[in-house]
Amino acid sequence: MRTTTRFWLLVLCVGGLALLISRPAVAAELANTEVYRLEAGQVVTSDLIVTAGEVYIDGTVEGDLVAFAGLVEVNGRVEGDLLALAGEVRINGVVGDDLRAGAAGVIIHGEVGDHVLAAAGGGDGPAGFVPPIGGRTVQQGFVVASDARVGGGVIVAAGGVQLEGTVGDDVLVAAGSAVLAGTVEGNAQLSVGALDVADTARVTGQLTYTAPEELSLPDQVAAEIRFEPEATSATTGGGSSLFSQALRLLLVLLGFTGAAWLLLRFAPQALATPAGAIMMSPGKALLYGLVAALLLVGLPLLSTLIGVILLLFWGPLPAIMFGFFLTGALVLIWTLSPLVTGLWLGQAIFQATGRYASRLASLMLGVTVIVLLGMVPFLGWFIYLLSFLFAVGGTLLARNAALARRSESMIGAPG
Repeated sequence: MRTTTRFWLLVLCVGGLALLISRPAVAAELANTEVYRLEAGQVVTSDLIVTAGEVYIDGTVEGDLVAFAGLVEVNGRVEGDLLALAGEVRINGVVGDDLRAGAAGVIIHGEVGDHVLAAAGGGDGPAGFVPPIGGRTVQQGFVVASDARVGGGVIVAAGGVQLEGTVGDDVLVAAGSAVLAGTVEGNAQLSVGALDVADTARVTGQLTYTAPEELSLPDQVAAEIRFEPEATSATTGGGSSLFSQALRLLLVLLGFTGAAWLLLRFAPQALATPAGAIMMSPGKALLYGLVAALLLVGLPLLSTLIGVILLLFWGPLPAIMFGFFLTGALVLIWTLSPLVTGLWLGQAIFQATGRYASRLASLMLGVTVIVLLGMVPFLGWFIYLLSFLFAVGGTLLARNAALARRSESMIGAPG
């Protein structure tokens, strides 16, 4: 029961990683450049939102910092929260409040005043390729270095985790491998594939770990040590199996966040136009989607016929390319459909509560709701199917409306 409770706590916090993007729009300084640098001595008196290849904060941000970049490095001070989605997030200075980050590497050498919620890469397994950023190699994994302090708790899902500094509250970790060598001033729950606990490690509360095998740990490491075997945890519905679900949820949300940001930045109407069409006529959009789905039933027969024609008259290469293109297009539409539906759903939620938010905020709120509902057994497939139908229907409805407007403009106003 306690493990299940911790899991759902992790799920809620994972949802918070997307919901933190879903904050209502407030007055903020905006920057969009290749390299952004806040020089030492410079002060931003409001929130700061930056999209760049590299972000360096050597000065002071008196509000929150929101950064989408290849590299985010804080050498100065951020008084509020830091939200970062990047290749590497490195804290050498101070973050006065919460740190919420998704990156290949989240490295803390400085101080975080409150809680940390993070997803990162790394680990002992084969790591995904991350190109050099700012002329340096990206350090993958989640690290609280020996000279770092986190004032609140830490919740992290990563390939590799190193906790060598001080954490002022509970720690919740789901990782491929983890090293515990610092101080945790609370309880520690670790679900890992491989665990290394150093003699310098101290947990003032209970240390609970799920691993392939039980370790021989010195008594002074924690006030109480509890081992949960992987097999037992999976059988009871807790432990690593639940943490793996939370990790999958986190990665899905991060993937949607990245795709949403790219589309809203470079092709915003690709999402906004169909979402607006759904907002105007949700029932009609669903009807269009159902009709399109019924037509798709005959697609395998039609595509096979076209493939045979291509094979007979143009050879195997065009037929194979057609098959790959068709399959890829359908998979892409199905996968990205929650972005369209999520934008509509998020906007509807904010409107219902009388609040205003940006498109990205609305989209991520809606996507988070869809993804969380999609995890419900026996209901998840229906949620994604419904999302697909609305997205396709909204796209067709928007295109139909655009064609109608274009036709009217070509014909001209009635005389």
